[in-house]
Amino acid sequence: MAETREAAGRTDLLATFFIREAHCALDAAGVQEVIRLGPLTPVRHAPEEVLGIINLRGRICTVLDVGLELGFAKVTPGPETRVFIVEDRGEFIGLLVDRVGEVVETDGNRLEAPPANVSHAQSRFFKGICRAGGKVIALVDVNQLLAERAA
Repeated sequence: MAETREAAGRTDLLATFFIREAHCALDAAGVQEVIRLGPLTPVRHAPEEVLGIINLRGRICTVLDVGLELGFAKVTPGPETRVFIVEDRGEFIGLLVDRVGEVVETDGNRLEAPPANVSHAQSRFFKGICRAGGKVIALVDVNQLLAERAA
């Protein structure tokens, strides 16, 4: 019985956050750090979702409005706004979110498909939906989100 539980009981740590009122998460293993939004240097002729660049301890980091990528309205930065730093193809990318949630543990084998009322345009950015601590959380596929930006 213990072997079956171990095989089926893979757990993942998720770093949760909110985009507008949507409860989302990233695989915590892929998050380098979470920082406050500081001064941004604008990038001329950049797509709307590129808010600007920051200097992160000597490395240039592009900051993206994740909400725009996911089909929400443009973010209005406030005191709870944070930037999740992830690495993509050797470059640091900052993902701007409205506010940070908590780190939750979830059964990695129990992802569900996004609901049918979520458009394909949005659902392609999600690995799936999971339940943790009585909450429904949308797991963002960072690789897909950033691959679209690079194309």
